[in-house]
Amino acid sequence: MTEVPEHLLKRSKDRRTSLDGGSPGEAAAAPAAQSAPIEKATAAAAPAAVVPAAAPEPVPPYVEAALTRKKIPYWAMPVLAFLPLWAVIFIGGLSPSSNGEPSQLATGQAIFATNCAGCHGAGGGGGVGRVMTDGALVATFPDIIGQLEFVWIGSNGTGPAGTPYGDPARAGGQHKTMSYNGNPMPNFDKSLSQSQLLAVIRYEWETLSGGKTTVDAEGNITYADGKPMLDAAGELITPEGKLLFDPVGKLTIQPNWTTPSGSKS
Repeated sequence: MTEVPEHLLKRSKDRRTSLDGGSPGEAAAAPAAQSAPIEKATAAAAPAAVVPAAAPEPVPPYVEAALTRKKIPYWAMPVLAFLPLWAVIFIGGLSPSSNGEPSQLATGQAIFATNCAGCHGAGGGGGVGRVMTDGALVATFPDIIGQLEFVWIGSNGTGPAGTPYGDPARAGGQHKTMSYNGNPMPNFDKSLSQSQLLAVIRYEWETLSGGKTTVDAEGNITYADGKPMLDAAGELITPEGKLLFDPVGKLTIQPNWTTPSGSKS
């Protein structure tokens, strides 16, 4: 087999190119030109590198708790708005007196909760003992000194079972000892001081039953004419300054059912 010289092959190639209407340089550039769009398309079609998303930062426990806990319902908003006013009213009624000691009403409330609520109910609504609310107590004792005597000596000190007590003009008649479920009213002359007795009776008579009272500059109950009901030793006294109770605990003056002592007529 005879080998064709290189210059002859080149000549033949150039001849074919000239017959096709192009130059040898253009023939060489054609493949490169054809490959360029393909390379660009390939580069354009190549997807961008995906950058992995950063992991979310952990939520602090106190933030998560705030986001998940139950919110206050809308209907509760008016109730919450009223609470500050209620607090002012409550504190104003039971705040300490000017000398820093608990007020007379606050003392009476504490004594009631300890000694009286078990029978008469926490709010005076009754139970083993009689109802005190809605004016019931004031209807029986329009003059507060009558209630002071009854609580001081109790049913047994008032008289045998069936003994009337309280206002003789009470609608429905007077109450009688041992007439409420057969239960006696205990006496408190051995367990309370007279100043404590006045405090708890005032709380029952004024706060629970709605009686109208007269008070002095210290917020302590007085007689209707402004005279004190306690002397310097904490003993109950009459408007004239004499002891209110005799040695057995009975009143030394008669209650004035028409113009109650301790209240404004």
